[in-house]
Amino acid sequence: MLRAIYRAIIIGRTRSAAIYLANNLSERQLNDIGHSKWTLVEKSVENAIRELDAAEKARDQKAIQSAPAYSLAGIWAAYMRKAAI
Repeated sequence: MLRAIYRAIIIGRTRSAAIYLANNLSERQLNDIGHSKWTLVEKSVENAIRELDAAEKARDQKAIQSAPAYSLAGIWAAYMRKAAI
C-alpha cells in the first residue's frame, strides 16, 4: 500500500513539474524541443511511470532469488524436494 501511495506521489509531482515547465516555456522553445505543452506533460508522466515500473521489476526480481544452498531455508527446500519424490 505504501508503494502505491509513493507511486501516486511521484507521478503527481512529475505531472505538476511538467505543467509548470510547459507553462513557463514559450511556443518557440517548445517547438525547438519538438513538443506541445500537453505532449511534454504526457511524455514526462509516461517516462516516470516507465522508470517506476522498471525499478519495481528489478526489486521483484531481486526478491525472487533463491536462497543459497548453505542456508537453513536452502537445506529445508532440498529436503522437501527429496521427500516429495
